[in-house]
Amino acid sequence: MSKHYRRLSLAQGASLCAVGLLVGLTLLVVTPRVKLFPVNALLVLAAWFCFWFFSHDLAHHIVGRIVGVGFRYYFLGRSSITRLSLPIASNLLRVVPVLGLKIDKSSLKSASPNKARAMYASGAISSMFLPWLVIPTGFLVGLPVGILISILTVANVVFTLYFSLRVGDLHRARMVRS
Repeated sequence: MSKHYRRLSLAQGASLCAVGLLVGLTLLVVTPRVKLFPVNALLVLAAWFCFWFFSHDLAHHIVGRIVGVGFRYYFLGRSSITRLSLPIASNLLRVVPVLGLKIDKSSLKSASPNKARAMYASGAISSMFLPWLVIPTGFLVGLPVGILISILTVANVVFTLYFSLRVGDLHRARMVRS
């Protein structure tokens, strides 16, 4: 497979992310009204996924624009986690596309190191913290669902802190030189 599967314009990618976050928010509002288990549990998981997945690149895009870093396009590609050669995760992520954002290198070079760090870190930070918004809805559905969503959210933070510091956005933020 190629490194980039499909390109999306900046407007298309940002719109996709915004719609994904709106779907997540809608699911948080609708799910407590659904009294049919396991449908409501699946809706909570879908909301969690929306906040985790769609916030990441949109945060890069928004923070980047604020600090003066430009972008060329969004793309569907591979996760940088594949470089870690993890037995299950790397093989799965080689075939599952993730959303990415191509940075305009010239604008990145002209940004201050702290601004570049903020842009890089914003994606990991948003995808670690926005899923916490789903936990109360998980508990409204039921104690087991709330516990499951809580465990998933904490595991996401631990996983992101561990792997992102090695090959992901937090690694890139650390590597920016003053």
